[in-house]
Amino acid sequence: YGEATAGNYGEATAGNYGKATAGYNGLISVDSWDGVRNRRIIGYIGENGIKANTAYRVASGKLKEAK
Repeated sequence: YGEATAGNYGEATAGNYGKATAGYNGLISVDSWDGVRNRRIIGYIGENGIKANTAYRVASGKLKEAK
């Protein structure tokens, strides 16, 4: 349930049920339990719709904006 934030060009990593935010050109990763093992879901700011300075959680195995 942790929360991680990084600035521009930084990397933010959060554990299971956590949320992560990174600045421009950053990277976020959030751990997620898939029923068998932990998976690390990674998103690169600026790719595949991942936005800077926006918190993300894992839902159904994918990064989704945390509301």
